[in-house]
Amino acid sequence: MSVKNRERKGRVAVWVTPTRLFRWLPAALVVMAASGPAVADSDDSDYERARTALEAGEIVPLARVLAKVEELYRGSILEVELESEDEDYREGEGGEDADSQVFIYEIRLLTPQGNVLKLEFDAKSMELLTVKGRDAESARKR
Repeated sequence: MSVKNRERKGRVAVWVTPTRLFRWLPAALVVMAASGPAVADSDDSDYERARTALEAGEIVPLARVLAKVEELYRGSILEVELESEDEDYREGEGGEDADSQVFIYEIRLLTPQGNVLKLEFDAKSMELLTVKGRDAESARKR
């Protein structure tokens, strides 16, 4: 393969030879053209849904949850997702409203040992709901 990686100021630059680029460019353009508007609409609606939930007090700002992660665990955050689920997803907890939604911050964390943990926090109360992954206790701060 003729792809070269080089770090520059914390970013990774990737060079692709012209032959390799032109081989995949037509297929990539077709895929982007076919899915472009749908992806953009989906991203916009997700952003608006999150903004509305924040303004309504249904979720806390992401910065507060990230501070909580840093307080509890050692490691680097890889990915954050905001998901909504029906209130009855948690067994034994009844919601005030049968149609209400619960927002969950799902955070993937790379531990110093090289393991990936999946942490789920209630987006309103910042309660740690679940921790999944290998050797989670060794990454937990005491």
